[in-house]
Amino acid sequence: MQKIHLTIIAVTVVNYAMMAIYSIPQLFRFAGGLWPFDMRIMGYDQAAAQLYLDTITPEGRLFYLEVQQMLDTYFPALLALSLILTLYRLAPRLPILFAFPVIAAFIDYTENALVGDILLSDRVPGDLVQLASLMTGLKYAFISLTILTILFLWRRGKT
Repeated sequence: MQKIHLTIIAVTVVNYAMMAIYSIPQLFRFAGGLWPFDMRIMGYDQAAAQLYLDTITPEGRLFYLEVQQMLDTYFPALLALSLILTLYRLAPRLPILFAFPVIAAFIDYTENALVGDILLSDRVPGDLVQLASLMTGLKYAFISLTILTILFLWRRGKT
């Protein structure tokens, strides 16, 4: 079990590193230094979304849709699996905790679809931006809740 767990964590880290080292810096370059939608922890409004669309190059939109979103297709599932296995190792009798990373992944996939719709638009409807921004915030909230739970369980196990 430990080897499988560590292998999944390693694959998750490699996937994230590809985004952090390659695709996300490219998105910054294509969009004049503006943060990609998925990384705006505190969300964004219609004006910020429109500014991003007005700033990112056509090549950048295509890169976001084809490269970044492809990498981000694997990441939510890998992260959820890594977190679930960590929770299982720390609290095998509390499978209800597995819901946190599963919900985070589901929200992340919803966010990705909404961001894709935004990137395919010239003028973004406010309700689409509002929902995508909400998904971004909720994604980070559930990931944070999961990590805090892991830290609590790990700390409790050390005492």
